[in-house]
Amino acid sequence: MKIYPFLKNLSLVYVLALVVSCVGDPIEQPIGKFESGVLIINEGSFGANDGDIHHYDPISGDLQPNVFESANARPFAGLIQQVRVVDGLAYIVANTGKVEIVQAADFRSVGAVNDSKLKIPRDLQVIGQKLFISDYGPYDENWNNTESFVAVVNGLQGGAVHKQIPVPSRPEGMALIGSELWAACASGSQLVVINPATEEVARTVEVSAGSPHFFVQFGANWYVYAMDAERVYFHRINHSAYSISETISIPLANAIYNGNFTMGTNGDVYIITTSGASARVAKVSIETGVVLDAEYFVGSNFYGLGFDSSSNTLYVGDHAGWQGNGQVWKVGPSGSLIDSFQAGRGPSGFLFR
Repeated sequence: MKIYPFLKNLSLVYVLALVVSCVGDPIEQPIGKFESGVLIINEGSFGANDGDIHHYDPISGDLQPNVFESANARPFAGLIQQVRVVDGLAYIVANTGKVEIVQAADFRSVGAVNDSKLKIPRDLQVIGQKLFISDYGPYDENWNNTESFVAVVNGLQGGAVHKQIPVPSRPEGMALIGSELWAACASGSQLVVINPATEEVARTVEVSAGSPHFFVQFGANWYVYAMDAERVYFHRINHSAYSISETISIPLANAIYNGNFTMGTNGDVYIITTSGASARVAKVSIETGVVLDAEYFVGSNFYGLGFDSSSNTLYVGDHAGWQGNGQVWKVGPSGSLIDSFQAGRGPSGFLFR
């Protein structure tokens, strides 16, 4: 069969048009199985070191337990203090002396910080190509932590600790505010400002009321959450002046010792309080500085909180007296129970993907 030249040229143009069209089409990347839904942080019980992560699908109700162990064919083997997800990697901080680093999409291990210089890690921040890890340091003979530090690791997939930056006692949460790393030192009642480039303490800021634990951003402002036996405090930070510009003092007694709280909507904050065997979730306001509802949700053994802004649902972790696995309560906007399901040991936090 004879093919005329103009038909050959026409065919070539058609093929090229198809190629150009395909090149211009966006390529949809498949979503990993853990890139949606809720990650439940199960701290684990002291001595057993049986912390792990559960994955919960709020639409289907499906629960997948122990996703780290399932993905890596080995137990996590630690007590989980914090989980940070940054640029596709999940950093799982264990207060038993290590950080496991996994792909956030499937929880397969890509690295770790297993250096013996880590003692009691609490939180982690990624800045550039460095990992900064707050650490209580060792206990002395009186159970004090006088050698606390922030560890520095070069490399996003872990490795050795190359520097320990001395800080006041018991650094907890950290936040990158502006271009500097801020750390809340609970026992030292100070905020420490670290220059990430020089890896040195640039400033310290005194906290006038309460033991500081974690940072939270609301609107254009950063706050540090602090507490004592009778009140909770939100200290507003003026990071350019290295000072606290305002203290919001809220009369709420017996806030849980681990400093656990979660932000809701419109400046609402949910805080666990404990009294004897009972526990409550209180709802307070940063904007007005008042307790909106001291008994928003009532039960026992509450240990962790998380708020899903997409459904206005509060998640409450219940450690069940550390007798076996814990429970998660799903609470609606009015404080009423929506649903519950079993978690692992000591559910202490939630990540909404």
